[in-house]
Amino acid sequence: MSTKKILVVDDEQNIRDIFQTFLQDMGYTVQTAIDGIDALEKIAREKYDLYIVDIYMPRMGGLELIARLKELQPSAVIIVTTGYSGLDVDFRSIRQSAFMYLAKPIQPDELIRAVEAGLAQSQEIKPEPVSFALEEQPGADKQPEMLLLRGFTTDQVLQFKSMGTVKEYKAGDCIPMDKEDGSMIFVERGYVNVYYNTDLVDSLKEGDVWGEESFVNPGSIFTTLRAHSNALIRHFSRKRLIEFFTYNDKSLTDRYMINMINCMQVKWRRSIVRLGLSSRSTPLDDVR
Repeated sequence: MSTKKILVVDDEQNIRDIFQTFLQDMGYTVQTAIDGIDALEKIAREKYDLYIVDIYMPRMGGLELIARLKELQPSAVIIVTTGYSGLDVDFRSIRQSAFMYLAKPIQPDELIRAVEAGLAQSQEIKPEPVSFALEEQPGADKQPEMLLLRGFTTDQVLQFKSMGTVKEYKAGDCIPMDKEDGSMIFVERGYVNVYYNTDLVDSLKEGDVWGEESFVNPGSIFTTLRAHSNALIRHFSRKRLIEFFTYNDKSLTDRYMINMINCMQVKWRRSIVRLGLSSRSTPLDDVR
């Protein structure tokens, strides 16, 4: 019988260390992650039998991590933890995604019961193949890039992408969004953080798009992008995009405009979730 694998995601090192030591002593294989972005990098390399996820974390919090994890592994068994009692009501919005909810401080016997129950649930679920290729994921058309180009033929997608210029960035590099390099980007590989002033407002992964609204309003860019890891970015200038649509049927332009609006709404909803988490006094139900 193989050892069960558990991933603990928490921004507090002492919590990670305590959980890891305690669960390893119980005979489990345990890895840790400092936040949602770190967790996704580990999940891309390995599948776990159980995930223990803190809700309130910098960069990418538990809500967004759970949503992305469920896209990759719909039957993932997740135990949610938080030290913020004010989130008890907010948690109603993700009860369908999480197996169990534990409020900190967590007692040892409480953790044991939760982990054993979660692993039992995981064992009952039929194993599923996990694909990390965006185009193979269920519901992948809801990802920003795919939504932006939804309805395009394969040839049109290739033509569209050929309008862009691919550049490599190292972790920590600023990613320009201007007329020369292009005011819209696709993340071909890696992770990118989005900042408004000094505040982190979004985290982009492979397949995500940013700055698509600059096609309509060239002066709409007010955020700063920085590579969180080594990244491969495809830049699109507004001029090249206009050239692309000039030589295509008008119906393609209309479809792109509709897709762009839907894409912006997806990211707006994601931002609303982040705002709800950063304000302990604002229930998610009130900002939906």
